[in-house]
Amino acid sequence: MVILVKRTGQLGNRLFLFAHFVANAAEYGYELINPSFNGYAPFFEATASGDFGGLPVRLHAFPRPGFDRVFELMQHPRAFGLLRQASRLLPGAPALLADEGDQDYDLNRPDYLHAARAGVVLAHGWLFRDKRHFAQHGPLLRRLFAPVAPHRQAVDALLTRLRQSADVVVGVHIRRGDYATYCAGAYYYDDATYARALHQLRAQLPPDRRVVFLLCSNEAVSTEAFAGLPVAHSTGHFVEDLYALAGCDYIIGPPSSYSYWASFYGLTPLLHLHRADQNVQLSDFQVFLDQ
Repeated sequence: MVILVKRTGQLGNRLFLFAHFVANAAEYGYELINPSFNGYAPFFEATASGDFGGLPVRLHAFPRPGFDRVFELMQHPRAFGLLRQASRLLPGAPALLADEGDQDYDLNRPDYLHAARAGVVLAHGWLFRDKRHFAQHGPLLRRLFAPVAPHRQAVDALLTRLRQSADVVVGVHIRRGDYATYCAGAYYYDDATYARALHQLRAQLPPDRRVVFLLCSNEAVSTEAFAGLPVAHSTGHFVEDLYALAGCDYIIGPPSSYSYWASFYGLTPLLHLHRADQNVQLSDFQVFLDQ
């Protein structure tokens, strides 16, 4: 049994973490519990219904969900480290695992799989990965993490409306909010930066194809900076924006697990802008099948 105890980052990070564990559990058949995803549970088919297609996966570690609050004690790395040291002195205590720095922890490791099958493992971090089986179980992951009907219908309505007047829909992820401080604001681009990139991209698309740029952001975006470009606004709901990006023909935006998930889910070519002055080349867009 494996329990994911750490809430790491926002939606994109938690989707990838959960999905890598689900792929691994589907491959090796151990029980998986993820109370760290509870805040996002109402938005996705499997987590809202509790139906993981027969897999031994659930969100709550205890019969009374309120008892999951015990994992609040483990959120801080220092607290988890102290518990990890203490657990080594107690026979039969759960195994406490943490990812190490910026290195992936391979879930195919024999010692991990033995622990997951033989006892209880508490996993703390977000760089636990099964890149061997993630893409293989892609169809399963897309089914489990499909948005629930109201949000799915809102995305379908938006994209249907856009495609009535456009042959190509480009999703533009304008990440603001927390990106003002993330990496010292390195990816907190202004509207002019995005407009320049979109003009570059538009010049490389066939001139006879009608194009619209769907602007998705966690802050309000003015269209004034995008003069001369056909733009549309998303619904503004963070789940609907994510899956609207997945339904586009291309995605462009700053480095983010949010747009990585959209690319994976929709099999949609993605380009990340790593610099404000980055040259945009259509040939550099690619589908990302894991993160």
